[in-house]
Amino acid sequence: MFTIRSAGPAGVRVHGAAIARHALRLLQAAALCASFAGGATDAVAADRLTVADRRSIEQTIRRQLDAFGRDDAERAFAFATPDIRRLFGSPDNFLQMVKDHYGPVYRPGSVVFVSLDPVGGQWVQVVQIADGDGRVWRALFTMQRQTDKSWKVGGCQLVQTSAIAI
Repeated sequence: MFTIRSAGPAGVRVHGAAIARHALRLLQAAALCASFAGGATDAVAADRLTVADRRSIEQTIRRQLDAFGRDDAERAFAFATPDIRRLFGSPDNFLQMVKDHYGPVYRPGSVVFVSLDPVGGQWVQVVQIADGDGRVWRALFTMQRQTDKSWKVGGCQLVQTSAIAI
């Protein structure tokens, strides 16, 4: 998993209107590499989702954001894929990582669901988030369908835009 942020040692600084397109291109390239390595899922087998799938994806993200807002580590962790849960080991570790590195996702001021796109064998939900300081971010949530047909968050890339929230 990679992260694009406006600053920081692991981030890449990108300016202008092309920021979301740039992030999606990077995400597409990484996802394409993963699909060649056998990481593609059946979630995009026919590049189609039902209305119920789309609603489920949005509800999953909204519920996870709500859990972050209440510092409910257990509930937020439950919306992550098994791979993410194994990676962080505990709900508290996961919540601390979100607090430390994903402030706008941890405490969003406003949330707008922008698009849901197939990218390299997975679905990516683009969400526009305004933080408490009026900065606008794009959060690219990689969604994965589970064997029980539920949707879980498999990662999030956070990109600061040059826009200012009103």
